[in-house]
Amino acid sequence: MEVGSGRSAGHPGRALTMEPLQESTGGPKTSLVTRACSASWQGARSFVRYFEGVLGADKYRVYLAHQARTHPGTAPMTEREFWRDYTDWQEKNPQGRCC
Repeated sequence: MEVGSGRSAGHPGRALTMEPLQESTGGPKTSLVTRACSASWQGARSFVRYFEGVLGADKYRVYLAHQARTHPGTAPMTEREFWRDYTDWQEKNPQGRCC
């Protein structure tokens, strides 16, 4: 083994590399970089879901889940029909909002 190469012979705590780690059974493990990227994407998706919830962009998805759960035999509104109905409802029932 080279000194300063950043690798130890098969040790699971070896330095960052792009190569997959090997399990003791010989099967590949995901590299630390791959796991970090996966965690970053998962965090970004979670942030987008949170932000959509704050803005109300997930209302149609929530409506579809509710419709499937409570009215399984009926066809749900299209997304365009849903938003038209929702904005009509907002106009008839004004609530505290910024705009």
